[in-house]
Amino acid sequence: MSLVPKVSVISQVYNQSAWMKEMIQSVVNQSFRNWEHLIVDDGSTEDLKAVVDSFADERIKLERFPENRGVPLGMNHNFKLARGKYICMIAADEVFDKDKLKEQVRFMEDNPGVDCCWGLPGSPSQGPGEFPLGKRPEWEQYALKAHNRSNEAWLRTLLQLENVPLGGVGLMMKRSVLEELGYFDEKLKIFSDHELFCRFFAKGYKGVVLPFRFGVDKPITADSNSVRLANIGKSQEEYAYVKAKHPLQIPPVTGGVTVGIPCYNHAQYLKDAVDSILAQTHQVDEIMILDDCSTDDFKTVVQQFTDPRIKVMAFDENRGVQEAMNQMAFRANGEFFLPVSADDVLDPTYVEKALAEFAKNPWTEFVASQTDFLDADLKPLAPNSHPFQSITGVWNMAHGEWIAAMHGGNRYFGAGMYRTKAISELGGWEKQYQAISDYQMYVKLLHRGENFRIIEEPLTHTRVHGKNMSLLNPKQAQELPWLYHAARKPYYRKLMKVVIATPFYEVKAFSPYITSLTQSIRIMDAVGIDWRFLELSGDSYVHRARNTLADMFLRDPDATDLFFIDSDMSWDAEAFVKMCVLPDDVVGGAYPVKNNWGAWTSIPKLHEGESKDVKHLQGRNIGDGNTLIEARVLAGGFIRIKRSVLERFREHHKDDWYIEPSTDPENPEHKFTKFYAAEQIEHRFFGEDHYFSRKLGEMGIRMFIYPNVNIVHWGTKDFAGNYDKFLRKEFNESKPAEKAAA
Repeated sequence: MSLVPKVSVISQVYNQSAWMKEMIQSVVNQSFRNWEHLIVDDGSTEDLKAVVDSFADERIKLERFPENRGVPLGMNHNFKLARGKYICMIAADEVFDKDKLKEQVRFMEDNPGVDCCWGLPGSPSQGPGEFPLGKRPEWEQYALKAHNRSNEAWLRTLLQLENVPLGGVGLMMKRSVLEELGYFDEKLKIFSDHELFCRFFAKGYKGVVLPFRFGVDKPITADSNSVRLANIGKSQEEYAYVKAKHPLQIPPVTGGVTVGIPCYNHAQYLKDAVDSILAQTHQVDEIMILDDCSTDDFKTVVQQFTDPRIKVMAFDENRGVQEAMNQMAFRANGEFFLPVSADDVLDPTYVEKALAEFAKNPWTEFVASQTDFLDADLKPLAPNSHPFQSITGVWNMAHGEWIAAMHGGNRYFGAGMYRTKAISELGGWEKQYQAISDYQMYVKLLHRGENFRIIEEPLTHTRVHGKNMSLLNPKQAQELPWLYHAARKPYYRKLMKVVIATPFYEVKAFSPYITSLTQSIRIMDAVGIDWRFLELSGDSYVHRARNTLADMFLRDPDATDLFFIDSDMSWDAEAFVKMCVLPDDVVGGAYPVKNNWGAWTSIPKLHEGESKDVKHLQGRNIGDGNTLIEARVLAGGFIRIKRSVLERFREHHKDDWYIEPSTDPENPEHKFTKFYAAEQIEHRFFGEDHYFSRKLGEMGIRMFIYPNVNIVHWGTKDFAGNYDKFLRKEFNESKPAEKAAA
């Protein structure tokens, strides 16, 4: 008896025998082996049986219709014959990634509450090489608008054709669910799978899109006999049929409101918070108060609350505000959930005005107000009297503006009211994000759709007192960049961030340096490169200053490129930006040595065994008329280094570190990596540039000189030069034999 397959792959094919062979091969190549492939030959005039027979695989079964009956009939025929627990679909003009079945079966088995999963959209017809198969970064899912969303929002996406990311080639559905749905609507040819997806979400099944491209289709060409092209004229007719069959499901705009108040050692403020909720012009339906194992007189305070809507809960140990919020939100009976801090108070009209915003746009999932600040006695704070007042507030913006604004960090929201279901679908507040877990929730919500509204009035009154959880704590301040980095990573594509680092020996710079720096920053701003400037003044040891700046660079998790520039330099700003965007690990400039015209600070790498009298330079052409020259030594005064290089250096040279308490007095035991150091080799002195270059060479990291940059090395006089022009002049003046060798 043959093994019962875990997955049934279903195909309907009409001719297209050449493409069909590639399609079957992609199924045969699956790393997951327990499958069957059921194919209907829908009255083809080509010999599809010969194609199937060429595979000699008993898991592939072909059945032929005597005449063409259309996609839904052929697919439904095999749906009914399928034996697998899960169903996948593939057309003749599509191919699977080799790990599609393995990855989707694993996900479905690990998540039994999910009824269907899809992969990311994208095909070669949308741009060669832009949509590779396999696992993809999470941010790509959001960039393609393939994010997961509510069933009502999925139905809207499908019915209004809002960049629909769902397709048959990426699907894996439970066979039991497909049977309950009743297979394809046989009135349709173009929209048969589209209508099935509408039915799936309309009936409340759970579907998930994964950050994995499981399959792609062939490009549509003018001479293709693709079913898509042959039936394109029926699209509008079938689309109208689908919309008539499946009306939009509008999220409710009325319903109960649950207020959740997490409380940890804020009992003295709790009554004010509760009183402000009981005083609402629109009465709430439920008030939850959760004691997070407080050590104050919480129990005494809550005994005075007699309103039957108030429910008091308690943890047996301190679990944190995130878990407290989740426990209340996941138990809330209200359609809307309003978390309120135990030390804040709300304006009496807050709930009424928040519900009005949901009524204006039923797709809204979050409404917040602006806030003002009160002291411990609920009296207004004097203007500019507390750091909280300088934190950027919130106002209504376009969705794209919200996405961009939140990339830069948190905003100061007042109390926010959520659709309760959205919190559950997003998994609630995540504890690992600590003080910015609310920020991470906002980012998750924003990437579900255009669902934010702000009441532009200070209806939340934030009380400032000694017990506030504050981001002003120095330890928290050090952790914040890494927390923000982790929170953004799934949602935003990592962009270049160049850190320009300059050690200043005498706390001063040459004025041409300032001019070049300003010009470079203007160009970076114009082309959209993020940047940061780091300076270190007064360290008499340049190698130690470079190590300190490199350490500061690595403490910024968003920084991608470190560009060392000495304070006695001026340079060509356009060339600087070109060096920034090159993909190579390490790229530096070459500039004249002070008081030694004709000598250059960066040293090219020569072919082994070649005469040093003739320049045998190595490198690569970069397509803009310039060529990178492989270097043996790069000068530290004008050099761009990728973050990964410094991270690999730390890992490879684990013992190259030192402690210098005067450099970081707050962390006297901090270990600085010795990226740069002076050294003596065979009784010869070498500076920090040579040391860094030698260490990179030991790691096999290639370094390059970008020669075509005008650099002035300032001193008692200016030493200006362009290494590209210098080499060309030297080449043109060399002997014919040397020219041939070069």
